[in-house]
Amino acid sequence: MYAELEKYYQEKGIAALAFHCPHFADCSQRSPSTFTQAKEAFVSLGYVEHSLPRLVFISLDSGSAERDPAKRTQASVRVQEEEQCNVLALPRNRHWYRTHELAHTLLRNFKSGLKLEDARRYFAHVNSAKCCENNPGRAQANAALFENCREFIPGEVSILDPEIIVTQGSWAKLAVQAAFPRLKTPVYMPAELTEVRFFTINSHPVLWIETFHPRSSLFYTVNRPHYPQYEQLVRAFIRGAADFSIEERGEERIKPVTPYPQRRKTAPAKPATVKKVTPKASPKVSAESGTVTGYLKMPELPKTPPEEKPTQAQCEGYQFISMVQLCNIAEKYTGKRPPACQAFGGDKGEIAVRPERQARASYYGRKLRKFVLVSAVADYFAEVGIDW
Repeated sequence: MYAELEKYYQEKGIAALAFHCPHFADCSQRSPSTFTQAKEAFVSLGYVEHSLPRLVFISLDSGSAERDPAKRTQASVRVQEEEQCNVLALPRNRHWYRTHELAHTLLRNFKSGLKLEDARRYFAHVNSAKCCENNPGRAQANAALFENCREFIPGEVSILDPEIIVTQGSWAKLAVQAAFPRLKTPVYMPAELTEVRFFTINSHPVLWIETFHPRSSLFYTVNRPHYPQYEQLVRAFIRGAADFSIEERGEERIKPVTPYPQRRKTAPAKPATVKKVTPKASPKVSAESGTVTGYLKMPELPKTPPEEKPTQAQCEGYQFISMVQLCNIAEKYTGKRPPACQAFGGDKGEIAVRPERQARASYYGRKLRKFVLVSAVADYFAEVGIDW
């Protein structure tokens, strides 16, 4: 498989050590000084050996990449990710940790005792944009990179020959959604899981899970609560993939999806009369721009750093900070609060923002409390030049 992939990369001009992509001039013109050429796929040894079901993640651009092309080859990337990466030390709310987490969830039924940190030995990962602009804060690359690279993805995926594909973000979805013949949904598939579909690659069925990118807040409200259903569905699919007209099995019936994982209700400490409720406003998504307005509902208040103006280091281990804390930090470094508030939807959530910057909200008593993802805050401060 490694040799076949390398041959394909060279034929298409996207090999790390023999780069001559026809789209290079178009893609690199916006960031010539920081632009790095193609990074090849991460393909683990266990994936090649097919010791577990073959699982491929397709994400966006790499965000940042090595300038030395020798460090962007399949062999080098495999060593970096499979042998040198300390998975348990990765930030919990970032893309790469969440990728390992989902891989572990989907594969653990096929290897007894599989640990989260060992899932990397059994999956593959490709970028839907092969080159990288290395933008500040690892900001997403220009659309031209994804549009120009789209022609390369179907051939690459066909060589990888997966049984399960997880796309992370809209550009990854666009890279495969029209590339392969679609299959009829099997009878054991719950109607609620609209993000799961099926198509055929190399004459065999493939299960496709379409997720938001883990940097998006929607990943945590739409996809992550569905992990138990994804796990059951993959188990049922792999057991019945040889006969895709499989009849429904009672023991493999997928449980109904609930908006959030069930939590035990606990009475608030003080005052005793205070009750927690969720806001009535629902988020609205613009199909054209990909932006959102409104708040995402939260079942309960999240944990946040205790400091009024936490530093980035003090936010380590927390998924959220409050909107007040965000504005406090911005005011500390710029003397102004409104720009930061507006970058995350404004005081009433009426300003359209990228999904990862959409605030979450919950009432505590009569007061509406708003929270934002630490990862989105870090990206925003990097964009505006705040070293916090």
